[in-house]
Amino acid sequence: MRLTVLFDAMRCRTAGDFLIRDLPGTSGRLDVLCRVLVATFRSVPELCPSTSFYAVLGGPPNPPLLLRTKEVMEGTIPESELACALLMKELLTRAQTKDPALVEMWPQFTITRQGFAESLKELAGEEAQLFYLIEGGEPLSKTEIDLASPIVFVLGDHQGVSPEHEELLMQQNAQKISIGERSLLGSQITTLLLIELARRLGLERYGSKA
Repeated sequence: MRLTVLFDAMRCRTAGDFLIRDLPGTSGRLDVLCRVLVATFRSVPELCPSTSFYAVLGGPPNPPLLLRTKEVMEGTIPESELACALLMKELLTRAQTKDPALVEMWPQFTITRQGFAESLKELAGEEAQLFYLIEGGEPLSKTEIDLASPIVFVLGDHQGVSPEHEELLMQQNAQKISIGERSLLGSQITTLLLIELARRLGLERYGSKA
């Protein structure tokens, strides 16, 4: 299985000049991105080698930026939101100054100038199964997923995917799915998605296949 989580972080600042003590108020909700990133690589560690994380940051002062995380070794992503935020602050600061130490210190991360449309086209162009997580979508439990083909899950921050980006998803024939009837945090959605994939893959500690 090859899985990518694409996060629409259209409000996140594209510089490391936010305040850690007021992350929600000064970073464009980078706190949401951090929680989803942690959930992507910490919820089901067995899936790390086959999982990538893309986050398109669209806030000031230097949008858009694509944060790409792949080839992550188990346990190398911070466990907490705070530790992840400190790492993001360092990454964005070094990326802004084009510090070569960015690659040397964190080889699993890359930051490039790339927007949502280009990122979506790149991922969908691999003939991936494209799923858009939104309230009112088809229940995940009833959704067919081919585990032998690339899978892309797209979700937004606390306000969801932007209307412009949602239109792009519809143009790519993304399938709307949901975790359930209740509103959930992005990190909770990500965790439940990964557990369901692990279950379908037959990983014993996550339950049996349907």
